[in-house]
Amino acid sequence: MTERASLTLRVGDRANVSSRDEEPGIWDDLTSHDLCLGPVVKFLIGKLIAVEGIDQAGKHTVCSWLVNELTGHGVPAQLIGFPDYSTPLGEVIAQFLTSEYSFPLEVRQHLYAANRWERVAEIRKWLQSGNAVVVDRYSASNIAYGVAQGLDAGWIRNIESRLPPADITLLLDISPQVSLERKPYQRDAYEGRLDLLDGARKAYLSLARDPSWVVIDAAAERDTVRGRVLAALQQHLAAQ
Repeated sequence: MTERASLTLRVGDRANVSSRDEEPGIWDDLTSHDLCLGPVVKFLIGKLIAVEGIDQAGKHTVCSWLVNELTGHGVPAQLIGFPDYSTPLGEVIAQFLTSEYSFPLEVRQHLYAANRWERVAEIRKWLQSGNAVVVDRYSASNIAYGVAQGLDAGWIRNIESRLPPADITLLLDISPQVSLERKPYQRDAYEGRLDLLDGARKAYLSLARDPSWVVIDAAAERDTVRGRVLAALQQHLAAQ
């Protein structure tokens, strides 16, 4: 384990993505000694927290940590991920990702959005009852990967627009090379294209200029990334 006492969110190799003055705000020189959310956890009651990033960024792991952290502090929490392959449309998405089906790009983006609509009633019910809802990929994923394939961001925002918005978005930033190193084999139709991952990363970093986003350098060991996530959330929520 490394960096337990002093956790720093580093820009890393982000300089080759955009110029320094174009980068989203990044939490630097954050320190966490207890590695828990503590009193700021109350600000996440009834909130939707989206966890985003390119493939193999560690989203599911971070989502699981967050749910455990929330429930451990008495905040009811629900975890949901997209695509949700358990739904009828999710099954179709799984088939085109494994090249069983082929659809035009615009149809694929509609399917991703519609897959979220299949679960929207549950999400709204959870939020209204005071649950924190942690989402492994949400609307921003559709925008980032769509823009990386040449679609207009405004068009994609429109088909996602009536879904409950994310209150906080955590972007786990890694390079396509790190993604490949973490999973060198059995990559699906999106994972196998490093140019697509690079375009999606750039689109994510552009979206992250929004003040509700927190960018975290996720190219590190799990314990280090966990500390960075918790430290970033502590500071972000304390500033609310």
